[in-house]
Amino acid sequence: MRTVTPDQAVAVVRGYEGNRYTMVDYLGTFADTLPGEQAYLVRQQAPELRPHFHEVDQFQVITAGEGTLGRDRAVAGVLHYTDAYTSYGPICTDPEIGLSYFTLRRQPTTGVNYMPEEREKRAREAGASQHFTVLLDDRCTVGAGLHELARTDRGAAAYGVRLGGGEELRAQTLPTGQAGYVVVLGGVVTGPHGRMPAESLVSFDDTSELQDLRAERGATLAVLLFPCVAVAGAA
Repeated sequence: MRTVTPDQAVAVVRGYEGNRYTMVDYLGTFADTLPGEQAYLVRQQAPELRPHFHEVDQFQVITAGEGTLGRDRAVAGVLHYTDAYTSYGPICTDPEIGLSYFTLRRQPTTGVNYMPEEREKRAREAGASQHFTVLLDDRCTVGAGLHELARTDRGAAAYGVRLGGGEELRAQTLPTGQAGYVVVLGGVVTGPHGRMPAESLVSFDDTSELQDLRAERGATLAVLLFPCVAVAGAA
């Protein structure tokens, strides 16, 4: 298990005022090609990021701000998943408000395949092309444990949980053998590596690693599991 808090992350500003992205590297870098996790927080001030796709499976988690992701409203607590080679977007926001979201991958990839320019590549490489966009909403209540919000045929899954003060994450209820991330959306979580406030990230290779995570006074978490089976041809 690896944990990163906001004060340990490294920010890099790209673009210019009014059309700016601040990329906050948590694990690896947004421009990394080395094997391993690739996890970064995007603070988007640009009004629009065009529809596109990537060569690897990916989760995105909205942490702050307001905008739209495709046809869906994008606000804190929205969890988005796309299979490799599956197009999504546009991601839009008012530059005066902005939109912050984690981009989370188990394998790195760089660059953006914009649509419709890369539609032939997408058609050639895409598998099931499954995706979902869900909101961590009132279905997740304090003390009710992990609530599965969405799942794909290949096993990508998003869970929401609201922990009361001192309550432990009931990781034993999760399927084993899958890697993923925990995103702290609100409150503070404590664990083997110390305190983790909002916009902290936990990376795990198996859900069995999540036994010692506990809310300090209360916390809202997203738990994200990557597919068990890779897309054929994915990088």
